[in-house]
Amino acid sequence: MTSSFDTSILDWGLVAHSMAGDRSEDIVLAGSGGQQASMTLSTLFTQTHRSTSLVLAIDSLIIVLIAYDLALVSEVFLGQLSHLIWAIPLFATTSTWFSYRSRKSWAYWPGAIILTLASLLFLLLFILNLYYVILGSVGSILFLLIMGYASYSSFNRMRYHFSPLYKQGYHTFVSTPEANLMDGEMLAACPNCMAVLAIRPDLLSPADTCPHCKNPLVSRDLASRHGWEEE
Repeated sequence: MTSSFDTSILDWGLVAHSMAGDRSEDIVLAGSGGQQASMTLSTLFTQTHRSTSLVLAIDSLIIVLIAYDLALVSEVFLGQLSHLIWAIPLFATTSTWFSYRSRKSWAYWPGAIILTLASLLFLLLFILNLYYVILGSVGSILFLLIMGYASYSSFNRMRYHFSPLYKQGYHTFVSTPEANLMDGEMLAACPNCMAVLAIRPDLLSPADTCPHCKNPLVSRDLASRHGWEEE
């Protein structure tokens, strides 16, 4: 069982030292909070896929509701044809979600596309509410925060689809390199390139960089809040 400090490291997706041998060539998800160090990659994928399916369902519903509102507005000009504006998205998103949840191969990228469209839609609503806040509308602050988080969350879920491990788990299976971990090691992911690494939390420092993308593994802000000094 890991300490609360170890768990917080995983929650932030921070990693320190590369895995021995060729294990560093594997890929895991970055930004998936709440995992325990003992969790297998197979379990991690199942948990991540389940939560991504939920986000996809919510995003699909919002897209259909917005399409329905557009259909009502355009009914004056298009008549009965306006129903296609929401009927087509309803059919597309519903069939995609059911197939995505069942891990059908064809639904993998359509699901990612829906998440991308939702993220862009939320971003536009974020900008709109930001404009209202600038004009002095205090009531728009709540919607500003909600739309900002919704856009970020949907974008992150879309980004998972570029992870080779997530793609492998969706279509086939997930390997379990945890069996080769040494004492004191745990699996986590680089927050930049998502390369899987075996970390030693007691050796983590702001000076550490990812052996693959060479980017810092610990932000300066997080390091200062934890009292870490760069070596």
